[in-house]
Amino acid sequence: MSLQINLDQPPFSFLEKTQLDWLKKRLDLVFFRKGDVVLDIGQTSPGIYIVYKGVVEETGSDGQVFTQYGVEDLFDVRAALESACKHRFTALEETLCYLLKASDFVELLNHSQDFSIYFQTDLGTQQSLVDQRGGEVSEFILAKIDKETMREPVYVPAQTSLSRIARMMKDEKHDALLVRDGDRQGIVTGSDLLNAVLINGIGKEARVTDIACFDLVTVEEGEYLFNALLKMTQHHIERVVVTRDGEVTGILELMDMLSTFSTHSHIVAMRIEQARTIEDLIIASGRLESLIANLSGQGVKVLAIMSLITTLNRRLMAKAFDILIPEKLKDKVCLLVLGSEGRGEQILKTDQDNAIVIEDEHVKEALMPSLQKLHQVLLDFGYPRCPGGVMFINDAWIHTEREWQQRVNRWLNNASPEAMMNMAILMDAEPVAGNIKLFNEVRSAWHQESLRSSIAASWFARPALLFETPLTLLGNIREDHGNIDIKKGGIFPIVHGIRALAFEHGLYETNTIDRLDKLTQSGILSADVAQGLKDSLILFLRIRLRYQLEQDDKNRGLNHKLPVSGLRSVDRSLLRHGLHRVKKFKQWLISHYHLENL
Repeated sequence: MSLQINLDQPPFSFLEKTQLDWLKKRLDLVFFRKGDVVLDIGQTSPGIYIVYKGVVEETGSDGQVFTQYGVEDLFDVRAALESACKHRFTALEETLCYLLKASDFVELLNHSQDFSIYFQTDLGTQQSLVDQRGGEVSEFILAKIDKETMREPVYVPAQTSLSRIARMMKDEKHDALLVRDGDRQGIVTGSDLLNAVLINGIGKEARVTDIACFDLVTVEEGEYLFNALLKMTQHHIERVVVTRDGEVTGILELMDMLSTFSTHSHIVAMRIEQARTIEDLIIASGRLESLIANLSGQGVKVLAIMSLITTLNRRLMAKAFDILIPEKLKDKVCLLVLGSEGRGEQILKTDQDNAIVIEDEHVKEALMPSLQKLHQVLLDFGYPRCPGGVMFINDAWIHTEREWQQRVNRWLNNASPEAMMNMAILMDAEPVAGNIKLFNEVRSAWHQESLRSSIAASWFARPALLFETPLTLLGNIREDHGNIDIKKGGIFPIVHGIRALAFEHGLYETNTIDRLDKLTQSGILSADVAQGLKDSLILFLRIRLRYQLEQDDKNRGLNHKLPVSGLRSVDRSLLRHGLHRVKKFKQWLISHYHLENL
């Protein structure tokens, strides 16, 4: 029988080829007329059904509709594993389904661990299984030596003293320097320097040519990285010199090559650390999206990507701050990142959200020209202007400690929607550069119990209910012209609802996952509820990132619309499950904050 459904996707892709072939031979095609009951309450299920064409509706004994199943959706796994069906499944139109007998389904569960885990676990574990892993070894073997994998060559004259070499290596973070001695080219490493001075007793004023190695081991640019690794192994060395047509073009370090093997993350970090100009930083920033795509393509978990990119973004901003802000002002100012960047939940770049704390008003005038330059650099990094003006170049987001504390007091006593959203924005702030101590007193302002009244907490929580959960009355995903806005419908209600609880209970954490952990430890949320919200948030972020990476858009990080029909059936199923979790959480927030009249 020629199958008309795609089984090359989870959960069936967890099966080995022989198991999948065995499965295909045991599928039967069954037909149901409109109104036919496919499975009834109390009935022993013959197996699991996979919809090929049509729609099947699941209802309870009281007629309550739970959901509907469309093309490539499967049901009812629970009935196939238990003694009787708990719900009724009815064909809403002429429907064709593939049936896998219960005994055959159990046989597969018994012989495929991942297949079994998928059907008998929670949303988070299902996601982990669905995330496909790339072939890192094959990528490494096929990767070639290029500009991104090697360091630029830095030359020193043969007469340079060892003390000068040591200072260059320390100040400019070089592990190796090339030496010019007439027509000869050599190399000196940090290890060579240590051996010469500490072991061989050579004086620090000796010439570098006395200890350099002029028998260079080279590889040609464009060669496979694997060949370079073989040369390093054969010669017991940790770097080789890269040439092109006989001319030196760079140095390839073992550490850099191994980080290339793990998706270039160390190389980007190294470029940031070694940057001496804004132009260097812009180049490093431009590599972040390809890094994200590589990590995602290799199946790296979205939380790990988020953590890495947060670290690199903050290093970029701190380095730009260090280059642009005058030395005499650095201790008098603190740069804050807000929003998703402050929470450490940004992956692809979104619009700027930042603020400044200054020591006193006298600093502001001297600081503003440098802040204008820093703002332009962030634009060059790929961060668009914030439509709401939440940027340190605007007067509303640059204040002294005392002014920030006064603003927080006014916001919380005002309790207007605008004031509460400003409070929410500031509450996610994290310092990334300058005098971090300046932020301590600001942060403590909203931790005063007297300001966190039940009324303020209630007003603070309201925006979590602002957007409807994109589910129909029948429990299906509700589309708007074929799309759903996953930020409004899924991500924001979780992020802000948890932020409201963090505000109410005076938590210092800014990351949503960290806040969930703290709320669980404090007994404010049950472990099951917290885990369900974590799993849902991670699912939304993962699906959004995958779709964003498919877009050819300069500001694709700002795109939160998901085309539901373009999702795999397994992702639609997980998405529907996650949105139901959001809906229940919003109902809990309504009860908790007494928001029934909204």
